[in-house]
Formats: sequence, C-alpha cells, structure tokens
Amino acid sequence: MACRAALYLLALTASITHVLGAKNPNDILRHSITRHGYPVELHKVTTQDGYILTLVRIPGKGAPVLIMHGLIASSVDWTVQGPDKALAFIAADQGHDVWLGNVRGNTFSKEHIKLSRKDAEYWRFSFHEMGLYDLPAMVDYIRLNSSSDTLHYIGHSQGGAVFLVMASMRPLYNRKFASVHLMAPAAYIHRATSPVFQFTTRVEELETIAKMTRTYEIVGRGAGSPVELLHAGHKMGLIPTDLVLTNVWYFTGVHDSINRSIVGDILANTPAGCSLYQLLHFGRNHLAKSFQQYDYGPDGNVRRYGARVPPEYPLANVTAPISLYYSEADNFVPAEDVEDLADSLPNVVHKHRIGLRKWNHIDYLYDTNAHRLYRSVVASLTDQRGTAEKK
Repeated sequence: MACRAALYLLALTASITHVLGAKNPNDILRHSITRHGYPVELHKVTTQDGYILTLVRIPGKGAPVLIMHGLIASSVDWTVQGPDKALAFIAADQGHDVWLGNVRGNTFSKEHIKLSRKDAEYWRFSFHEMGLYDLPAMVDYIRLNSSSDTLHYIGHSQGGAVFLVMASMRPLYNRKFASVHLMAPAAYIHRATSPVFQFTTRVEELETIAKMTRTYEIVGRGAGSPVELLHAGHKMGLIPTDLVLTNVWYFTGVHDSINRSIVGDILANTPAGCSLYQLLHFGRNHLAKSFQQYDYGPDGNVRRYGARVPPEYPLANVTAPISLYYSEADNFVPAEDVEDLADSLPNVVHKHRIGLRKWNHIDYLYDTNAHRLYRSVVASLTDQRGTAEKK
C-alpha cells in the first residue's frame, strides 16, 4: 500500500512538472504586461550591497511613479487584474511612466554579484535592508532614466514599511518624492490579530530550525516547491478555488471580493517568496509594539546599536508628503495602528479610511472594485511638496 502511494506521488509530481514546465522569471514579467497589449522594459538594478533587482517599466511620457509590492508578493500583483482594473495599467493609461519594483529575494530579484541563493549569507536581510539599499537603488536608477527629477511612490504593506525605513534613515531621499501613497503600511502592527501572528511566540525556534536545515527562504517558487504544487493542483482541478479562498480568508478575514476567474493567475506567481528574517523582523516588532530596527537579542543589540533594545526608526525625519490608506477590517495592519503612525509622521497630507466594512489586507491587490481606489490614488499623483521642499 505504501509502495503504491509512493508511486502515485511520483507520477503526480511528474505530471505537475509537465503541466507547469520551466518558467523563466524575465519571460513571466514581460508576459504579465504584454499579454494585455502594453509595452514593457526590464531593467536590472544593483544595490550597494550587491543584490541585483529587476524593475519592470511600462514607459510613458508623464511623471514617473514607482509602485512597490508587499511581503511575499511581486510586481505581477499590480497587473493580474488586467486593463481598467489593475493599478499598473490604470496609471499607465493616465500617461505616467510606470515602474514596478521587485525587492531582493523574491522570484524576480534573486541574483547577487557574489552570493548564491544557496548561501545562508544571501538570505540574511529583512525589510530594513530593502529600505536602506533596495529602494534607494531603484529611486536613483529611475531618476537617471526618466525625464523627471522627482517621482511618485505607491506602496502596499511592506512596501510602505520600506519607504519609511528609507525616508527616516536616509532623509535626503525625502526631497526626491512629489507624493507618497502608502496603503496599509506595515510599520506599526501592534494590534494585528491575524492568526499568522501566532508564529511570533516561536521566533527563536523558527530561527534555530532554519539554521539547522539551512533553509531561510519562505514560500519560494521552484520545481517541486509547495507553492508550485498548489498552483499545479489548482490548475489540474485537484484543488478547488473555494478551498484556496477559504484558506486565504482564515488569515485575512472573510471577504468574498476576489474574481474567481483570476485565482489561477494569482497562484501562478504569488506567493513570490521572502527571507525568514523579514518575518522575524515583523514578528518581533509586533511583540515589541514598536517600529524598530532588527532585534538581534540583548547581546547582539549591544554590539550593533550600543543598547540592549533596538532603536526605533526616526519617523520625524520623514518629511515627504504622505497619504495613508487603511481599513477597519485589516487584521494585519489595523486602522488604529495606522492612526498612530499618522500621529508620528510630520507631513501627512491625506488620510483615507476605506468605508467598506469587510475590506481586508489583500483587497488592496485583488478586490474586484479595487480599481476605484486606484483611480483615486492615481488622480492625486500631483506635486504635494511645500515651497521649502521645492527649493
């Protein structure tokens, strides 16, 4: 019986491998744009610490806008709903020069000038390094390769956190932004109630297991990976769409807002992977009720920071004009936490509390009516800097 089950599993794995085939990351990125009839460019950007990132561009003559994904996501999430629905295409239709970021370690930004993704050292980063190195590298590259000296920024979840890291730790970058729009920014997450935060009580155990197994990537793609098997199982009809959504809702809260016809397209590239240390950073910040730098433990903190507790990010340095978007039903970045963040930032020009009672953390990406929010955001992509900043 066991032998028969093993043979069935092998046959199923072979079938899945055949169904999926080999996928080139660059081809996936191009296809995510060209399949909808838009022009596309791929640009490689190297960070100060050697990571090679992929920027996706839908070229336009208008002001550049950089759109940044959240944790375990990628640029593809901003295109998956298609024309008239997806943020990337709505911004492009309004004439903007659209740039879609991919942070280190996700499916589309896994190269390094020296390190291999098999090296433990490759994965030793959190969202701190993304804010300190990834985002500045992208901003510098876009400014050099566009007609404008300033750009607009739209970020979701971790995409908001990395902007706040950059703007607080490297404050000269504030003046490079005409406007900044943060949707459910994962800075203060003190009141988060999603079941996913149950892992925060076992962070040391998770890190120990990772070191023992030398496995630091979380929900990454690749032949035979659990997320690829999930995608293939769904594609072959073995895993029903409603089962997929039920499991998503367990973590995000029930809101039947996703068009079932795009679930397969979502699963094809999402999740896109991340480093364990990203999760640990968010988890420890949740426990500490603080938006602070990475916690290396009391002894490690003393060596790195000169104190037993990590320093908080100096949000008073964030002088770029910030617009915040948040919702009541978001159990990852609760509305009250975003209100606290607003009180900590010196230049919040707009707060938009989404009125829909069940709007959750992933509705910013996949809600069938998210295009209404996108149109509002894109319409507000004007120069919101004050006179002092313009000088």
